[in-house]
Amino acid sequence: MKKLLFVTLLATLSPAGPALAGETASEIAVLVADQSDANGNPMPTAPAITGVVGLLAAETGLNLVLHPYPWRRAQMLAENGEGLLYGAAATPERQRMFNFSKPLYAASQWLVTPARSTLSFQRWEDLRGKVISISSGGRYGTEFEEHRGKTFTVEDNAATIASRLKMLSIGRVDAVMLDSFRGAAQLEARLNCLYPGDGKWTVVDKPLDTEPVLLAVSKSAQLNSVLPALNEAIDRLTKSRSIQKLLEKRLTATSC
Repeated sequence: MKKLLFVTLLATLSPAGPALAGETASEIAVLVADQSDANGNPMPTAPAITGVVGLLAAETGLNLVLHPYPWRRAQMLAENGEGLLYGAAATPERQRMFNFSKPLYAASQWLVTPARSTLSFQRWEDLRGKVISISSGGRYGTEFEEHRGKTFTVEDNAATIASRLKMLSIGRVDAVMLDSFRGAAQLEARLNCLYPGDGKWTVVDKPLDTEPVLLAVSKSAQLNSVLPALNEAIDRLTKSRSIQKLLEKRLTATSC
């Protein structure tokens, strides 16, 4: 398979600014989960992700290029050192394989149900016997993983949000879990705009958890050489609130 990035990164790349005029920076793949709309048509990567990666590219001078894939494949490519994995939780299993960046921002894990059959979540016991749809190959925080397969079961065979919501609408699962920087009401409005379906979607108003959004790089990959530059850039973007301002702008956007 053709590699997504050159084997050797240019030594002249500056960690704090753009490459010198005339240089062609090696492409660094940023691996993200792909999505499709309610009709199965491919959707562009979420503007928030595109915007954050754009800020990182501008701040570091690195040629960061988004590559959407099914999540399982994105993880496999990252494990092989073929790109930076965007948004993987730092579970103990992944920490053995990946190094992680500093947090970009925080995202919560929300439960989505049909408006006609909502559920309540205040404690894990509320999910006893439920079937929860998660992203294909998804791994989450310690508490979630402790209750997985015991308090509740998971369904992770559907690759896209559209296919997972379809399973929810026909009753194959009790809820769909989605990660988002949005609040419950904002995410609910976005889902009902993007995936109208036959009925309305409801987002349970208490998240399962809130975790940092990170970049992961295989411990064996040459890409580890850019991690210090990325972390320094994240520090500067955090201090200037550039990422937070971008996300706040997305929250007020009038379109889906």
